[in-house]
Amino acid sequence: MSGLFYNLGRRLGRATIPAIRKTRWIYDGLAGSDADALRAEANLGAVLAKELRAATQPANDPALTSLVAELGQRLAPPDDAQRDFRCDVLHDDLPNAVALPGGYIFINDSLVEFCDRHPDELAFVIGHEMAHVIKRHAWDRVLNDAMLRVATTVSGRAGMLGAWLRKSGFGLLQSAHSRDRELAADTLGMDLTIAAGFSPSGAIALLRRMAELEADANGNAQYFSSHPPARERISHLENFLKKRSSPPGTNNPDDE
Repeated sequence: MSGLFYNLGRRLGRATIPAIRKTRWIYDGLAGSDADALRAEANLGAVLAKELRAATQPANDPALTSLVAELGQRLAPPDDAQRDFRCDVLHDDLPNAVALPGGYIFINDSLVEFCDRHPDELAFVIGHEMAHVIKRHAWDRVLNDAMLRVATTVSGRAGMLGAWLRKSGFGLLQSAHSRDRELAADTLGMDLTIAAGFSPSGAIALLRRMAELEADANGNAQYFSSHPPARERISHLENFLKKRSSPPGTNNPDDE
């Protein structure tokens, strides 16, 4: 999906600039409540999601689409009612997933099949992507780089931002989050998975297969390679689950 995201970026300029203009003042640090920020996040996410849907092919499998949508509904945290999480399935040959600001989650059918359509495994994938939205990693990824590049020039000078979008576009979404953010998304994603009634063993089983793929020199799944090594993620989650099951009052350092 790498070429897809890069080429899609060339289509975003005119549609996305108004959304970013509306949200820029929040990043000035001068004003803006949490509610304002969430509205701006949803606004930008809707623009990006619309463009992504227009440039991609949906998965032609109603059962698969229904499965992912139902899992998304179960995983959406009830205490985050201000975000309307929704999960779509795209068709692509390489496993991949993307979280957009506002709660838009896109998973391609190759990743669903890599999970053997197993609900516990898919729940962790979706929960991980939701965690990026909840922790605002998806928002930061899209906006911060653009804001740094155009600084205070957006108002009345959209050309610079449009050029950045044409050059970078969704390529920014492909790049890896930091190691700490990926592991934090694993932690929260696991919490969401367990809270929704799914087994944490699904996540471990999935990551073990990812580790096998990483050991294959010919492995080319970008979604896997853009995350920390699977064995590190397994160790992190196993430690997290051990602490999570510890009796109340047990010392729990390194809280995510």
